[in-house]
Amino acid sequence: MLDVKKLEVENSAVPPSEPERDSVDEKLEVWLREIPELDARTEGIVDRINVLQRVIRKTHDDTLEEFGLGWGEVQVLSSIRYGGAPYQSTPGRLASQLGLSSGAMTARLDKMEEAGLVVRLRDPDDRRGVLIELTDRGRELWETTIAVQAEKEALVQATLSERDQDRLNDLLRRLVLAFTREYGMAPKRPVG
Repeated sequence: MLDVKKLEVENSAVPPSEPERDSVDEKLEVWLREIPELDARTEGIVDRINVLQRVIRKTHDDTLEEFGLGWGEVQVLSSIRYGGAPYQSTPGRLASQLGLSSGAMTARLDKMEEAGLVVRLRDPDDRRGVLIELTDRGRELWETTIAVQAEKEALVQATLSERDQDRLNDLLRRLVLAFTREYGMAPKRPVG
């Protein structure tokens, strides 16, 4: 279990003028020797974002594995939960949100229904329609995985002051907006 208080004390003792070196610093030394015109600041930012993305994804994978879930299932659970009470959606809406074909969505929902995570209901507004609803088990499992993952992500709070967190959020938001405007790859909405 993450000892947030211990990390806060340890990190408050690190002088800000002498940051500890990381693997990216070592990599940049080599690249700057080989490619002297490399923009080390930009490369350092991008490489550190990539390292964090891989580590955070690994913690997510470990959390999901602990509870017998895969990314596909958690994306469905998150999409339904994101829609709010009564925690229902249509298969078509879910497929669109997750970028899946109707066949792939049906296969995923079949497995999830068999596992007791979702249930198919008749759509009262459309005689031919179906609604996908979270079961109590699906909702509880989703909430548990979110709580376990949040404990792991508390490392952010333990490592950075509130001021640093606010500043980092502002900087990352600017980068997200710039990249998604330039390359148009923003997700439609949060999933998972």
